[in-house]
Amino acid sequence: MLLLAFSITDPDGMTRDETVHILSRHFDTKEHCITFVQDWSGTIQDRGLETVQGMLAEGWRVSLSEIGCSVNPATSIETISVVKFQPEEEQDAPEPSE
Repeated sequence: MLLLAFSITDPDGMTRDETVHILSRHFDTKEHCITFVQDWSGTIQDRGLETVQGMLAEGWRVSLSEIGCSVNPATSIETISVVKFQPEEEQDAPEPSE
């Protein structure tokens, strides 16, 4: 997948520690993705940056720090759940007796 990594600057001019990653396009092969990035990186910088900047509140700025290719996390084999939320009714239900 096409990976765009953005740095965010707040209205006071401080660059945030967080980096925002956006996966934006699927490719059938890694090679196809790499070729796409090489051929279209200038256009991606202009349009991608403009699109994400339009999503932010006034005063916030975004800068494109990386364009690359990544595995789609939805199809990756390993999944790690740090916190799993349950609906309230499941949380309040009594534990089954043994």
